[in-house]
Amino acid sequence: MKITKLHAENVHGYLPIDVSFFDDLTFLTGLNGSGKTSALRLLMALLTPNINELGDITFSLAEVTVLDNGQEIVVTAKKTVEGVELRISTIEDTLLINRAELELFLEAKRGDEPGLKVREMYQSSPVFHSISKMSTPMFLGLDRRFFAPGSIRDDFDDFRRREFMMAKRFWPEDSASRNTMNVASNLIEVNYLVVARMQEIRVEQEQLDENLRREFFTKAFEYKPSDFLSSGIKSPSKSELDNYRYQLTQIEQNAEGNKIPVPEIQSALTDFFEKMGRVIDSLRDNDSKKEITKNKNNYPKDKRTYQQPQKKEKVPNNALVEWIINKPQADRILEHLHLLNNYIENRKSLRNPIIKFSSLVNSFLEQTKKQVAVGDNGQLTIQVIGNSDYSRTINALSSGERQLLVMLAHLSFNPNLDGSGVFIVDEPELSLHIDWQEKFVDAIREANPKVQLILATHSPAIILDRIEACIGMNEIQQA
Repeated sequence: MKITKLHAENVHGYLPIDVSFFDDLTFLTGLNGSGKTSALRLLMALLTPNINELGDITFSLAEVTVLDNGQEIVVTAKKTVEGVELRISTIEDTLLINRAELELFLEAKRGDEPGLKVREMYQSSPVFHSISKMSTPMFLGLDRRFFAPGSIRDDFDDFRRREFMMAKRFWPEDSASRNTMNVASNLIEVNYLVVARMQEIRVEQEQLDENLRREFFTKAFEYKPSDFLSSGIKSPSKSELDNYRYQLTQIEQNAEGNKIPVPEIQSALTDFFEKMGRVIDSLRDNDSKKEITKNKNNYPKDKRTYQQPQKKEKVPNNALVEWIINKPQADRILEHLHLLNNYIENRKSLRNPIIKFSSLVNSFLEQTKKQVAVGDNGQLTIQVIGNSDYSRTINALSSGERQLLVMLAHLSFNPNLDGSGVFIVDEPELSLHIDWQEKFVDAIREANPKVQLILATHSPAIILDRIEACIGMNEIQQA
């Protein structure tokens, strides 16, 4: 999904908002009170949809245009003293919510029964249902409450709340995390995202293991036809020998790099390739001598200039026989080791998302001599560089470090973000050192290159030289 436009009138009773967003990156800039935060709140209220927010923000008209799966969709809210009117362009229905029902929505959040019934009624309406089916952006507000699509802490989704309780099972119990459970809720969700990704990796690894076993046995019992009888016994050409020698060298390197665990197998392979190498060298040497003899036989037999050609040597029968006997075996070993090498490369690549995530987080943490470590089960711990005895939960991070960890984890692993591809942050510079602000945009782009970034900021360090991506909210008011 891409957000293309936001139009709003009489925000807070006087502000106009009219923004056309860029496909990849948009900075909303301006003085305090210019409408940056209000614009982001309206975006999220319309696209969630969040009836409480629409009831809380003062405006007369708010309209957001998005491209979702190639279709242009417009979500519109009109607000009067009587209530809120909500529409979506994909259907003809209109959802009307009067002021009394808006108050009941607030009661629903507190768990009051009348409010819950009103909320259920409106959530079942065609308009609410159609908007809810759309992709939802990921949003980090000024309160640093993180809203992610499909968040396992969504107050309005019982299924996601059950997932959050499951996430807590993966959170290591200690006194610090128990005492700050409300603060750590974002971190619990992050830890669960990484644990879930590692579980997916293990499943994919098991599939790779099964494929390798199947291919190994298939190759071991595969019938190999031979043209030995039809072509007769002949020595391989020099080019064939050179190419084969190169392949054997590569296979020896692969066998060593693959770290075959059984010493007997490694020893047998080494012995086999050493002997096969000597056979090839012997055949190649004899082939070279034949070539020299052939060239000399073409010279004029002038005793004053040329010596008599040497007597033609025969290829040793044992070398040629060994070649004929062992080449099929070498070819089969070559095929198996190539399979093994591809398997190991594919297995390594499964962890690339984990490695990339750790590298991005640690590029910030290294300045404070910390690093995040991902265990085999996906548990996240914080370690101090140079102190192997220090290991803490991610709850030990500072506010700025947590903020970066949470954002990078969702961008890297939250599967629901694939649908929306929109990442919105209000004042990302909060709690971030100036050096981290300068690295911020590049880091989140690397974590998920496909996202559309919408950032409301006062920080020149966040913007750097990306002036062309800025939209000044003050200029909108003066237009």
